[in-house]
Order: sequence, then structure tokens, then C-alpha cells
Amino acid sequence: MQSTFIVLVILNSVGMLALFVRKSGLQLQYLQLKNQAQVGKIKDFLFFNLQDAEARAIRMQAFLLFPMLYPVILDEERKELNEIKSKVKRTHIAIYLSLILFIILAVYSEKVFPS
Repeated sequence: MQSTFIVLVILNSVGMLALFVRKSGLQLQYLQLKNQAQVGKIKDFLFFNLQDAEARAIRMQAFLLFPMLYPVILDEERKELNEIKSKVKRTHIAIYLSLILFIILAVYSEKVFPS
């Protein structure tokens, strides 16, 4: 029972980390499309030259682009930008569900590990 609980917590943590990487990668793609640059893959957010100050700056801008507490409004003229925004919206929902699972696991931890 305890090992199952620990595995669930670890899987949820890794899943949430993967969701944040996906969110950041999608936001980087959004910025690249908006600036008419070549659009890369989602994993390009992680794999880049750290010595390049411009690459670091655009990734920081992408990371902070759509905060989770504010709605993502689908009001772009280009269909591709709205598609990326809707993917970011769905990723936000998945992150919220993962946070809810963390709360449930925190409540359940009292039963698994009694004091």
C-alpha cells in the first residue's frame, strides 16, 4: 500500500513536470509563429545552446507568456496561433487536474502513513 502511494506521487510529479515542459514548448512555438520564425518542436524548449543569450531570452519570454491564473483568449486572426493557444489551454486543464490529484494524495497520505 505504501509503495503504491509512493509510485503514484512520483508518477504525478513526473507527469506535472512533463506538462510544464509541454506548456513551455507550445508557448515557444507560439512566439516563433508570431515572429514568422521557423517553428521547431516542443522539445526545442529544453535543448538549445546555453551560450546564446537571444535563445535564453526567447525561452524565458515563452515560459512566462500565458500565466495559468488568467484565461487564454482565442482571438488571433491566424488559425495556427489559435490552435496552439487551445493546446496551451488543454495543458493548463491537465496541470490543474494534476494539482487536484496532489491534494487528494496529500489527504490520503494520512491514512497510508499514520502518525
